[in-house]
Amino acid sequence: MGNGAAVPEPAGASVEWIREFAASGGCGIELVRLPVLRLRSALASGAVDFAPVDITADGQPGITIPRNAQGQPDLKRAATVVVVAFVRAKDGYSRDRDPMEMLRGKRVGLMYGSSYGAKLEKAGAILDQGAPTVPSNFEKLQLGRVDVVIVPMIAASDLDKYVAERFKGQLVRLDKPVLKSYNWIAVNTAYYEAHRHEVDTLWNWLGTEGNKRFKLLLRKYTEN
Repeated sequence: MGNGAAVPEPAGASVEWIREFAASGGCGIELVRLPVLRLRSALASGAVDFAPVDITADGQPGITIPRNAQGQPDLKRAATVVVVAFVRAKDGYSRDRDPMEMLRGKRVGLMYGSSYGAKLEKAGAILDQGAPTVPSNFEKLQLGRVDVVIVPMIAASDLDKYVAERFKGQLVRLDKPVLKSYNWIAVNTAYYEAHRHEVDTLWNWLGTEGNKRFKLLLRKYTEN
């Protein structure tokens, strides 16, 4: 998100975490800002060495993700992501309602290029991917331009404080996640072949301390 090559300070939870990810293997890092839809092509071509991906990237030429002893994508070395739904309080939806059921026929705002859009569309949602950021999607929900906003998070409650303070009770989160998925820090295949030991060290950190650190960093930014 954002514009230009410079990384703002404070950098945000994701940037701080990816710096720690690189440091865990004694590696330097150069951050590159790209549109979401160009991440995979840049990774596969070698324009970047690492990029976040979900399961739909598995098997794509030029992209390698960590695998377990059975040769399957390694869930222990992935970040678990919960996708949650926010609605307007005045619309009266029960907080314990099944979100996939209530999406049918609704205008659903989600991040541009979100990989889970196809699942939501299959469930009957009318997708609106025009907003580039989560806050701008929340504003569209507040103004009635969409009926629901879908947001991916590490923990379902990560944005509760922000939403409560910013929207003063106008927006609420449904209790049940829409879906659960996994994200990996994938590597360009040629880069992996040339630096296998170093990359495995980074991935192993993700499977041990990495997820714990990301949750702590998210809490740092959402509670302050």
